[in-house]
This record gives sequence, C-alpha cells and structure tokens, in this order.
Amino acid sequence: MIETSHPLNFRRCATALAAALAMSLLAPHVFADVALTGPVAEQRSVGPLWGYELAQRTPDPAVRFGRLPNGLRYALQRNETPKDGVAMRMRIGSGSLQERDEERGLAHFLEHMAFRGSANVPDGEVVRMLQRQGLRFGADTNASTGLDQTIYHFNFPKADAAALDTGLMLFREIGDRLTLDPRLVEREKGVILSEERVRDVPVMRAAFAQLQQQLEGTRVTQRLPIGRIETVQAATTERLRRYYAANYRPDNATLIVVGNIDVDAVERQIRERFADWRNATPPDTPDLGVARPTRPTVEFVAPDAPSALTLTWLRPVDIRPHTPAVSREFLVQGLAVSALNQRLRDRAQQPGSPLIGATASVQASVYRVTGLAQLAVHAQPGRWTDALDAAVAELRLLLVHGVTQADLQRLLPGVRSQMQARLAQEPTRPHAAIADRLINAVQPHAPHLSAQQALTETEPLLAALRPEELTAALRLCFAGAQPLLFRSTQTGAFGVEKVTQQLAHAMTRPIAEPVAVAATDWPYTDFGPPSAIVARTQDVELGTTNVQFANGTQLVIKSTSLQKDRVNVRVQLGQGRAGIAARHWHAIWALGYSLPMGGTVQRSTAEIWQWRQLSGKRIDLGFSVGQYAFMLSGMTRPADLLAQMQLLAAHARDPGFRPEFGEKLAALGGSQVASLEARPAAVHEREVSRVMNRGDARLGISPSAADVRATRADELPVILKSALASAPDIFIVGDVSEDAAIAAAQATFGAGDERPRQPRAALKAEPVTVGGAPHVVYHRGRADQAVLGWYWSMPDHWTNPALSYTGRVAGAVLQARLVETVRAKLGITYSPLAGASASLDVPGSGRLFVNIETPPEKFDAVRELLRAQLRELADQPISADELQRARQPRVESVLKEPESPSYWVSWLARIQADPRMKDAMLAEVAGLQAVKAEDVQAYFHDHIAPRPPVEVVARAAGS
Repeated sequence: MIETSHPLNFRRCATALAAALAMSLLAPHVFADVALTGPVAEQRSVGPLWGYELAQRTPDPAVRFGRLPNGLRYALQRNETPKDGVAMRMRIGSGSLQERDEERGLAHFLEHMAFRGSANVPDGEVVRMLQRQGLRFGADTNASTGLDQTIYHFNFPKADAAALDTGLMLFREIGDRLTLDPRLVEREKGVILSEERVRDVPVMRAAFAQLQQQLEGTRVTQRLPIGRIETVQAATTERLRRYYAANYRPDNATLIVVGNIDVDAVERQIRERFADWRNATPPDTPDLGVARPTRPTVEFVAPDAPSALTLTWLRPVDIRPHTPAVSREFLVQGLAVSALNQRLRDRAQQPGSPLIGATASVQASVYRVTGLAQLAVHAQPGRWTDALDAAVAELRLLLVHGVTQADLQRLLPGVRSQMQARLAQEPTRPHAAIADRLINAVQPHAPHLSAQQALTETEPLLAALRPEELTAALRLCFAGAQPLLFRSTQTGAFGVEKVTQQLAHAMTRPIAEPVAVAATDWPYTDFGPPSAIVARTQDVELGTTNVQFANGTQLVIKSTSLQKDRVNVRVQLGQGRAGIAARHWHAIWALGYSLPMGGTVQRSTAEIWQWRQLSGKRIDLGFSVGQYAFMLSGMTRPADLLAQMQLLAAHARDPGFRPEFGEKLAALGGSQVASLEARPAAVHEREVSRVMNRGDARLGISPSAADVRATRADELPVILKSALASAPDIFIVGDVSEDAAIAAAQATFGAGDERPRQPRAALKAEPVTVGGAPHVVYHRGRADQAVLGWYWSMPDHWTNPALSYTGRVAGAVLQARLVETVRAKLGITYSPLAGASASLDVPGSGRLFVNIETPPEKFDAVRELLRAQLRELADQPISADELQRARQPRVESVLKEPESPSYWVSWLARIQADPRMKDAMLAEVAGLQAVKAEDVQAYFHDHIAPRPPVEVVARAAGS
C-alpha cells in the first residue's frame, strides 16, 4: 500500500556505524552552502550537486551518476541479482516541510494523487498496467512521503523494454503531468483520513510529544507528513497544484535505475524523456527555524503508551560535505557511541539490572534545525529511577575516565569483519537494496562509495585509532548543559519537578571507578566424538545433499552462490507448537525470548556477546516456535560456519535459562500486550485467530494480558527440555561447500551420543462452518477506529490443490476490486485487505477473508458493498485482463522467490518432514497459471456466495 514514512524517521549519522564505515552517512535533505572551486563550482548552476562532487571525491565506479541541463539527476547501475528485473526510484527533494500553513498534509495528499491520473494515464490505470507486468500493489508499487522528500518506487520482475518504458513514462507523468481532477481529490480525502486513523496510536503520539519538546520553535513540529484533518478535508485542486508546481521540478528530482540493464540505453531514454521538463515556478524555501526548547522535562502519560525515558543534548547542525577528513570524524564519533552502547549492553545484561536496555545515538542534523545526542532507556516496571541512574552512570564513567584500549579492542574486530563481509557480498546485492542505498547518495554531503573504496580508505584509519580520540568525540557529543528529559509511561505520573530532581541526582551522584570486564573465551568447541555418516544421498532436481549421522542428526545442504559469502542455517528440534500441552499454551509467546536471552550454563548472554565481538565472528542467534518444530537459526559467512554451528549447538545442548532472562520476561510481555491493545488491527487479528481456530493457541493467537501474567520463566525449560534433547534436522543453504557444511554439522550436532527423534505431533484445524452473530472485540484506541472482517473457512491445500490455487487468484481479484471500489471510488478506507489461503502444513486450515478499516457508522455501507461485490463475482465471469492482473504478480513472485536462500531453507524443511511438499513447491507456478476465469467465478459461486461469513468486528471500548 502507499505508505507515509514515520514522521520521526530522522536519519542517524554517527549511530549507523556500518554507514559511517562505508563513508555514506545518511542525513536529511539539505543543500549545503559550501564554497566551491574548480569544475565543481562551474556545475553548480545546472542543479544540485551529488555528495561526491561537493566532497570532491571519486564515487563508486559501478554507478553512472549524471545530470541533465535542467538539473535532473540520475544514478544508473547494472546489476545481476536477481538475474532479471529492475528497481526504479524517483525522488522529489521536498516533503511536508515545504507546505504552507493551509497545506499541511498536502505533500502526502499529492503522493496519493500521483496514482490517480495524469495527462496520458487515466485514473486507476497506473496500478493496472503495473499489475499486468507482475508488480504487486504495495510490495512492488509504492510511495512514501517524509518531511524532506517524497519517493516513488517500482520493482519490476523483468528488465525488458516494456518495464523500462513503463517505469520512466510513469515517472515523467508524475513529474509535471498529473491532472489532479477535483472529483478524485474529493474521493481521496476519505482514504487519507483512514490512513490518519490507522497511524494514530499511543506510540506515535508519544513520539510526537517528544518531537515537540526537542524541536520546539522549528517548522518540523508543525509539518508531520500526515498533516491535519481539517487541512485534508479542505484540500482543493488549486492548493495541491500550487505545491505541485513549486516542488515537483527537474532540479529537485532524482531518478535511480538498478538492474539487468544496458546503462547507455537507459541513459539515452532518460535524456529523451526528461530533457523537456521545465518549471519556471519559484521553489519553496521556507525558514525551518532553530530548535529552542523551553521545557527541560516532559512527562507523557497515556494508556498503552510505551514505557521509555530519553535524554537529549542539543548539538550544532553539521552538514559538511563528507571529505575524507570529515568522514574520519564521523567514523571516530560512530565508534565512540558504539563503545558507550557496549557498556550499556553489559550493564543491562547483568543479573538484577533495572535496565531492559539502553541505547545511545548521535544525529548530525535533524532537518537542519539541530543536531542531537540521545540516551534512550527502557526500564524494568517500577524501576525507572534506578534505570535512569544506571544508564547515566555508564555515560558519566566514560566521560570522566575515558574509553579504554579494551573497549576499542572489542569494537574493531567486528568493524573489520563487517566491512569485509560487505565487500564479499557486494556482487550479489539485490537491485532493490542498491536502489534504496543510492537514494541516500542524493544527500549532498553523503558520497556513495563502493565497498572496496570504503575498506581501502577505512582500514588505515582503524589501524591508527587511539582510545583518547573516541573519548574526545564522546565528550563533544554528550558533555555540557543538563539534557532534556522525556518520560513516557502508561500510568504513574511522577510530576515534572520530581522527574527533574531525579535527573539532577543521576547527573551529580558519585560514580564508581570503572570495572574492567574480564575477557572470556569460548568453551563450546567439543560436543563429543563425531558420529559416523550412515547415509548420504543427493536430490539432483533440488540440488541438495542429504546426510544422516549415526546419532540421529539429519542434514540437508544446498550449496548456492545466490548471495555471495552468506550462509543460512536452521536447526529444527522437537514438535514445536503442535506438541505443546494445553496447560502451557499461555506461554507460547515467551518461548522465542528464552534461548537468546537466557544464555548457556557456562556463559551468560553478555559473555557470549563479548566473545563474538572480540573474535569478529559474523554469527547470530534466533529462536522461534514453528508449527511442528522449535527452530534455532543463524546467518553467517563461510569462514564462520563452524562458530555459527557451535553457537546454536551450545544453546540447544546446554541452555542456561539464566535469572536475568526471567527478570525481563514480564516487562517484555507487558510491552507487547500494551502495544497490541491500542491497535485495532492487532486486536482484530487476535480475535480472528481465536474464533477461526476455535481457541487453539497453537494455531497463532497473540498473547493477552492474562497470558503474560500467567507465564513464569521456570515453566519454559519444562516446555523445551525434551525438544532440545532430541535429534535435530539441520538445513544449510548458501555459499558454502558440501564438505564444509558436513564438517561443521558433524563437529556440533552430529557429535555425541544418539538422541531420540520425536515423532511429528498431530495438529489439525477445525473449520468454522456457520456465520452466526458478529464476534465483537474492543480495543483501547480512538472511538472512530474500527475494523470489520468477513471470513469463510476453506479446505487445506491437500484436500483440493486446484481449489487452493484458484483461491489465491480469487482472493487477489477480490483485493483489486476492493481497492477500486471502497478505496478509489468511495474513499471509505486506506487499505482494504482480501485474500485466500489453503494451508500446506495444517490439515483443515484454509480461508477466504476480507477486512476493512473504517469508522463503525460506515459498517452497514461496507456490508452492502461486499454483498454486491461477492454476488457479482459469483454471477459474472471476470475478464481475461482482470484475471491476468490478479494472477501475474503472484506468478512473478513465485518465480523470483527461489533466488532467495531463505526460500530454500523454508521449503527444504517442509520437504524433509513431508515428501509431498516437493511436488507442491515445483508445481506452484503451473498451479497458478492453470487457473481460469470460470474457476474464479465457480469459487465464489459454489463456496462463498451461498455461505454467510463469520464476521469479526474490532471497535473502541465503550462504543
């Protein structure tokens, strides 16, 4: 769907350490007034400069940067990951900051209107023509509006002439040919007001309250992209056209094209299509003001608000071009902040710590009105004063005693391995990721360098770094006047005076001498004698090798260079959700936290983290609860595969479930539930799961407050004990040899005594076949926030595979119809959702669904519209074009998915458990392509129209 960027999405500079090292730090859109000399100065008159021009540096040689005489910039790159396809972006360097008082919200409104007709493309045809080429509305066709920019993006599955022609033609239409039809402007108002309702949740309101404190006196606090309700309601074609003329201009636009393209040919097309774009209207250049906060302390108290503390130090704006010298400053600053975050993490992971977590950050420029240094604190319930003391104490320890050589030694191995990994992975970075990164190169002080350039420039800097440089940078960021304090809480206002006193106490209390953290080794290198390989087979069709070890461990390997220097690992154990007894269903939500946060018997989470830092290993740890297995997962590089497997095996064979994990459990659950209860869609989804799954929590119900209260940390080991002791199934997919994968598995999970293999547990959905009275559930949001959903149970995939594929296409047809009716024509909602599923994994599980966000007073109109739409689909065949537009995006998506290692990990795990899955995977494209128009009609006629839906409604408490 068309998305508006988060209004507080400040682009962080020094905190984005990877970006700092790549010398392409992000920052808000600012055209710096810099004295230029030589050829760079001569180009200034033809439009804004690229960051590399301002910094007078050599850019990434793989990218062709250019500029037309009218000032339009472009960046083009040939890329072959995936083998076909092209990612296209158009950036307009204006957002809500350029709006006048009577236009607040019109930058975002105009972004919507870009899809509602232009001189050569009628209303609605943008989405249709893109669907015909296989783009999904939302995933591949999208746009976003921020305070300082508006971005339109298309991801075409093919890089043929039709794709390039369509994408560039649409960008040209958006540039200065939008019709802004008054009738369509009126219709779109309801869509935008729906979007405003969806986004107005406590987290957003707390963020805005903090913004108002920090940036008081600036235009930023008055120009959130979503705008004001009254301004949206009063929007006219004339007002939109004024903003359009002043801001959509070639010297304010940038095109990005990345994919399997002929760069010369695309450059010619851009010159031919865009050279005649002219705009003589003076641009909007508003005074943004300067941040001058008048409220040192602010408390925001509201039901379901996040429990958080933030300290903020205002700093001068820094928008210097990133010359090598300036980039070095940001590198030092980024490492200094990372050293502080390292200390904060250590403190949070200690037993008895009042901190759930704490994070420091530095922003060089927030929309050119200020720079910020921040310390965000997440406290244990009821312990915010202790948490504030602890976080501030860590900051003051570094400011007083300085960064040590030990701090630096923990940081540098990870920095180097991160840069080396980026270099190794660069040949197979996907089009979309490159295109999005190139958007950042539009910033005039952010040169776009290749991974090799960044590594070559940065390595000598790292070798010469001294701890005192980091200390000086940290003191520059965080020293000075007492910071602003913002406290967000659900209940228990402390009062501004008491909060201020508490901060003063934390900032002045005596601090202890720093305690050096003892370096720790890694004890999990011997898991017993490697067991013998008892079977080794190959599946030529899948390109996999299956290995079985004597101790019961099974391994599936797929060696592939889809992503260079990257390996995905999944280890499956036990029976997953299916095997959890009913008495433990309330605790399912907490299981995913248990292993990563519980450490191992021999090493705490903090010690494991320190070992990873000192070793420079590129490894990670995930734990999740699947329907039929518990899953440990990690992503690594070939050189670190053995360490990755050791990390996973240590948590499976010697889990710690340490007290510090239990201390944090209630806080994590409470935060999760509070966030859910204030969001109508989340409350609605939980109720749908309860109703359609007849209360079986194993099929996916989100936790309630009662579930969190009932969950005890000591019951999690009971649930997991037998699973962790069972024989595992391992799946390794990536840029690794079979021999290396076998060796890593044999030395870890494939070592030691034989382990029992747990049988697959039974899990079956019981379909809900009658409609009955609406199921109503209540949320804690605004009175006008509500969701209406209709649901029909359908067979699982294996009961009727052909019907399964038909359902997916039928759901897409219904989704497209609703976008055209309830959204585009009636303006009832922002994001109507419809679709169908037929489970491959759970017998009896399938459904067709529709859910629509709209105020309760519109429910009857929506019900009548849905009835009429379903009758029409049941009684009349759809056209060949409508079938193609619904089916092709799904087909293209399925064709692209095998180019992702995660796709193979998921499918190989399914195939290992159920050999039928191989046929399902291989037949998916053919199954979708076989769906005919009459099949879709029969689906609605035979299975949906005769049956009343199950209706689920979420509305505000007390309404």
